Amino acid sequence: MSDPLLLLSRQQLLADGPQLLIADENLSAAPLSLLQRDQLTVVTNRYDLYQRALSEGFDCRFNDFDLNEFTADSFSQILYRVSKEKSVTHHIINQSRRLLCENGILAMTGAKNDGIKTYTEKAAGFLGDARKAEKHGNDYLAILHKHSSTEPLLEDQQYPVLRPCIDLDSLHLLSKPGQFGWNKIDQGSAMLAQQLPEFLGTFGTPPANVLDLGCGYGYLSVMTSRLSNARITATDNNAAALLSCQANFNALKIAGNVVTGDCGNTVDGMFDAVVCNPPFHQGFGTDNDLTARFVDSCKQHLKPAGKALFVVNRFVPLEKRAEDIGMKVVKVSEDRSFKLLQLQR
Repeated sequence: MSDPLLLLSRQQLLADGPQLLIADENLSAAPLSLLQRDQLTVVTNRYDLYQRALSEGFDCRFNDFDLNEFTADSFSQILYRVSKEKSVTHHIINQSRRLLCENGILAMTGAKNDGIKTYTEKAAGFLGDARKAEKHGNDYLAILHKHSSTEPLLEDQQYPVLRPCIDLDSLHLLSKPGQFGWNKIDQGSAMLAQQLPEFLGTFGTPPANVLDLGCGYGYLSVMTSRLSNARITATDNNAAALLSCQANFNALKIAGNVVTGDCGNTVDGMFDAVVCNPPFHQGFGTDNDLTARFVDSCKQHLKPAGKALFVVNRFVPLEKRAEDIGMKVVKVSEDRSFKLLQLQR
């Protein structure tokens, strides 16, 4: 059981009026059944969590923590398990002062190494409160009341704003905070991109369509589009990634579409080629099941004669999963951190 969500569920019962739960990957496996549905709105930036919340009867929104649809003083309480990324947490704290009614509560949980004590101190000053986080087992709970305050907004790196931040020759790819590696080219993706010309050259007939599984801001889609006339479908579970990738598709006039989905679960059709740099973390721990789901999705969407190119950390046992479901695996290359694998049905 998730201790942070248990703490938040107990706090939920102590407040009356409309409440808001902010949920990101840290709550992706949490038992939402602990929460009371009445008067609770859930906002999440993860499509898998959005689907689960809807299936369990919650009023839920899927977006990049865009809270502008809610008017000022809308909530008596905001429940939040602090995020991994500082800019996300600062963004939520900044939004809380507008969204909470007078004396409304921001309830934040997290472990010591999440920076919960520092976030509590910042949020307390911002909301005009003086309370500190209290320890509950391995986690902390901060109950902060909104009072009159003129403290400036916390630095959130202009969280909602897409900006050019990845230089690619003469191109400037757009991205934003709220997704993994948002302001850099991931080392694994760079390794895969270097192999793309040779990989695409192994097809007798150039691929007519390519699926980018777990697209992020779209780096692999962009690199594929520079080498191929294929129509590209990019998909991701993260709202910030989807916004960024769509912006890059639009700016570069890439033929294809960007699809919201969890491991490609909403993507229709079969593809000549798949490229993928799958995430290998779920919450705070390494999750081999998550990688397995990407491999399964690859097989589901790959045409009988199709091929896929995956890059993963060396310790991820992707080969075993692929072979277990009847796929052929060839190790293309390997360095001290990553391995590049070609998969075929």
